[in-house]
Amino acid sequence: MNNNHEFYLKIIEDIKNIIHVELNEEKINLGIEKIKLRINILNFKNTEEYYEYYLNNIESERKNLISILTNHTTEFFREPEHFDYLADEFFPRYIKNKKSLRIWSAAASVGKEVYSIAICYLEVCFSLGLKYDSIPQIEILGTDIDELSIQKCQNGIYLATDIEKEMGKVLIKKYFDYGENELKNYVRIKDSVFKLCKFKVHNLLDSSNEIGKFDVIFIRNIIIYYKRKEVKDIIMRLKNNLESNGILVLGHSESLSNLDLPFIHIKNSIYTLNLKPNDDLTRVFVIDDTLTMRDFLRKILTKEENFLIIGEAENPIEAMEKLEKLELQPHVIVLDLNMPKMNGIEYLELLKNKPHPPIVIMSSMSFDEADNGIKCLELGAFDYIEKPSGVHSPKEISNIRNVITQARKSIKSFELKNKQLSKQRLLSMNPLPKKFIKPDLIAIGSSTGGVEALQTILLQLKTNFPPIVIVQHIPEYFSQALANRLSELCKFKVFEGKNRQILEPNCVYLAPGGKQMRIIEEKSKLLLEINDSEKINMHKPSIDYLFYSLVNLKNEINICAIILTGMGSDGANGLKELYNKNAFTIAQDEESCVVFGMPKEAIALGGVHQVAPLHEIPNILKKIL
Repeated sequence: MNNNHEFYLKIIEDIKNIIHVELNEEKINLGIEKIKLRINILNFKNTEEYYEYYLNNIESERKNLISILTNHTTEFFREPEHFDYLADEFFPRYIKNKKSLRIWSAAASVGKEVYSIAICYLEVCFSLGLKYDSIPQIEILGTDIDELSIQKCQNGIYLATDIEKEMGKVLIKKYFDYGENELKNYVRIKDSVFKLCKFKVHNLLDSSNEIGKFDVIFIRNIIIYYKRKEVKDIIMRLKNNLESNGILVLGHSESLSNLDLPFIHIKNSIYTLNLKPNDDLTRVFVIDDTLTMRDFLRKILTKEENFLIIGEAENPIEAMEKLEKLELQPHVIVLDLNMPKMNGIEYLELLKNKPHPPIVIMSSMSFDEADNGIKCLELGAFDYIEKPSGVHSPKEISNIRNVITQARKSIKSFELKNKQLSKQRLLSMNPLPKKFIKPDLIAIGSSTGGVEALQTILLQLKTNFPPIVIVQHIPEYFSQALANRLSELCKFKVFEGKNRQILEPNCVYLAPGGKQMRIIEEKSKLLLEINDSEKINMHKPSIDYLFYSLVNLKNEINICAIILTGMGSDGANGLKELYNKNAFTIAQDEESCVVFGMPKEAIALGGVHQVAPLHEIPNILKKIL
């Protein structure tokens, strides 16, 4: 290493010790080039001469070099979702109650964030019919470690072409003045905005007690440049400056999830103080190596939606270390499948015989992933959700929230199970229908938790049973894999149903994912019809679609219909109609269900002869076969 390079690194290390930011090799090399430019501006012959000058003028030179090595990427109304939240929800509460506000932009750069907040506040006031001289008091403080940046904040002068790219002409005309003569290419913030703002130099690693309390603190796209320890120290200092009902705003790519800090994520990288544990919120831990997906989940699983993400990890090994340290354990774990060091299936296998929260798999769905998906459900995963890509529809988001909520509800108390089990059995022993003999057909409907439930039932059946038709709510790509897996485990053939397939004894037929399946009659034989009819009860395949086809059969046949674990009510109405036609109907009991949704609805309609624990349903079938 030459002497020049050593001098550069000494200077950069000196600045790093002040600002405590992480500088990668690219940033260091950029810093070296900037120092070279500084040497040329000051007309020094070599680096050694500049270094001597640096040591003799260290305070002023540090200021210049801090400006070089710190980040100044900013624009007006950057990350607009934050300003939407201020305008739609936060500011109106204060303005309508005529409450004063203090806001701190803790890394103000050249002032665009500070002035954006002020403009946003004025726009809300004006939209509520207030005039400038009657707006509630507001003070917006902008601080930065770089003195040169603070000077630019105070000047409030910006290149017109930049501003025109960042906001509409109406706002520019309303809140900026165009310069004249040599400043004709620039705009300056108007006094009406400037009066709401103050600026000062401040290092986030220093005490901030003297600047008081704030209702909002912006610290966006800054903590990613600091070491983990410094980030925690900074946030804890900011906590002391935040009012008890205030909010802390980070950049969209930033999170406090892994730092064991007393904050609750409410939405869009916005946090509020967690003064008391809230058991009403569903605590979620996310294991996914994709930052984009973790960001997405943070945005949709917010306090306002009754969720709290209490931790994140890029793989299960990291997750186990973090979960061990958490004081409050999650209600639900969201788990990706394809991750480095340990994949999702390996993690589920590790947890198989251990107590753990319900696990929701969120991963890609394809034919290649189908076997893995079935394996996850066999290993006890609560459900499998397709990982969203591109634009996320409201239905996708609602489904994710609903599955996680139901997963939390699936946590059962062992004491409650033991107390209620015998009572539930006694209530469920109703007589068979009067005309019922040995069934000619068995029809089963299942959903969440159904893969395990179906295995429990089918594995105990031998031969000499009538055709069994099954609708399991399952993704399109998974039904063939499930049929193959059940065939491997059982002593009989399990088919993914094909159109016009004749139903044979000692065979099981599973509805294809993404299609509807019903039973039709032809020349005294029962056949499958697989079609592309519309969803019923938001499902395709639908249990009700199958059950109603049995109700409408012209020839009278003896049917046994079973409704197993699952969310929602699909199958309940169809089961009731079959009950009315003297089919023998069974519902899985609450304690053995992963989700007591569909059975509960069927029982409430009065369409069930017997309610039984899962492990007893095979015994009931053996008695009637």
